[in-house]
Amino acid sequence: FRLFAVNIDIDRSGDESLSGIFGFTRRDDGSLADTMGGLSYWNRIYGRDGTASEQIGSSGLGCHVEHFAEAFPYGGPILDHRGSRAVVDALLYNRDELLPMAGLSPDSTVSDEELLLLLIDRRGFEILEQVNGDFAGAMLDPVTGDWTLFRDHLGVRPLYYYHDRELFAFSTDVRGIVAVPGVDSSFNAMQLYKYITRLDILSQCNTDFEHIHCIHPGSWCRIHGTAEGFELTEHIYWLPRRKKIRLKNDDAYRQELRRLITDAVHRRCDAVPGLLGGELSGGLDSSIIDILVN
Repeated sequence: FRLFAVNIDIDRSGDESLSGIFGFTRRDDGSLADTMGGLSYWNRIYGRDGTASEQIGSSGLGCHVEHFAEAFPYGGPILDHRGSRAVVDALLYNRDELLPMAGLSPDSTVSDEELLLLLIDRRGFEILEQVNGDFAGAMLDPVTGDWTLFRDHLGVRPLYYYHDRELFAFSTDVRGIVAVPGVDSSFNAMQLYKYITRLDILSQCNTDFEHIHCIHPGSWCRIHGTAEGFELTEHIYWLPRRKKIRLKNDDAYRQELRRLITDAVHRRCDAVPGLLGGELSGGLDSSIIDILVN
């Protein structure tokens, strides 16, 4: 099962909106080049239009960029954020609302990734609650060596991480972390047990590997190196069901559900220039989405 989880070949050719981001800090004698190489190798399948990697002391970060909206050019695959270096993967659906918050004009062609960093700079990470989109990102402070990782509300964009006393690493693709020298990739038997017996209590953060986890959806996480290892501090900016909607009758709920679904599909269509396809699996949800896309 472990070999299957590591070696299965995933075809990402149909996913045009996902870039691969990765990074690490190494404090042992492990090879920095091999660490960067393992992370980069398994993330390259996500990006075709831009590749970059950068080593800063015992840390490194990189990305393989898949351009989805050509109208919004990147300032560079690896972005600068007040002296910090950042890699971000994002597709935003409410740019018209977010641009004024960042002090930009409505016709600005700043990339979604840069827009997120500008918002964080002006409003802090709590501004992410007001972002309608799919995103994941990481920032490295070259002075302190601290990392900050963040993820969208529902965890659409994957962001895996691993840490022990001497190593911290993160990656869009879990296989990138498994490929890093020195990573303890022990199989998570408890997770398999939950798969088989209690599907309703699966964690949003655990994986098939005991020591590899996901950043919690709707959160940002600060990673700080200490003498004992790496200390992670999690901050939740959004939780499901925190905001409750009360309407007067069943018909009002049906109308509101129709409005929300229609708005969501329209926003996705508007965010993508050119042709857009929908996958029809035969279920009610995909059928509705395809009808609205058409």
